[in-house]
Amino acid sequence: MEFDNLNPSQWFQEQLRASGYGFIWAVKQVPIERQNEIPPQQLGEWTAVRHVFHLLYHEKTSALPRIKQWLGGESPIIDKNAEQIAWENSQENIEIMLERFLELRLEQIRLASQFNGDEWLQTREVQGWDFVNLHWVFSKNYQHTAEHIHDVLRLALFWDRSLKQNEKA
Repeated sequence: MEFDNLNPSQWFQEQLRASGYGFIWAVKQVPIERQNEIPPQQLGEWTAVRHVFHLLYHEKTSALPRIKQWLGGESPIIDKNAEQIAWENSQENIEIMLERFLELRLEQIRLASQFNGDEWLQTREVQGWDFVNLHWVFSKNYQHTAEHIHDVLRLALFWDRSLKQNEKA
């Protein structure tokens, strides 16, 4: 496969779909009884449920609104404290949050499907990111998802090993 000739619209649709399902798969690798448990210190401060909440919140209030802003929509209001407040008041179960995450991800995939040409390289101002092109906007969302896949898979793969290391210390 030659990467220089890839259609950005098709590539991002595939990657957003794969990373969305990859994140859901990663979460399901964490045993149910540990999904809301604080992990060993070396694996971070967030539970699997907190990662799900964050990615859902990010997709809803940042990623999707910024894509829509790039397309001419209104500038999103981004309040860094609002997520923590929403998290502290959240009562949603993990399955509902994962369903809502997937719905938002599918909306981004639908938006990515609308572009096939030069618009991928056109630069526009986007809240908090200065002037960026559409390629950058979708790349940032893909990167953020990959980051959380990594973090959640660490919980699934290294929890027991971390506990054993802590016992030896």
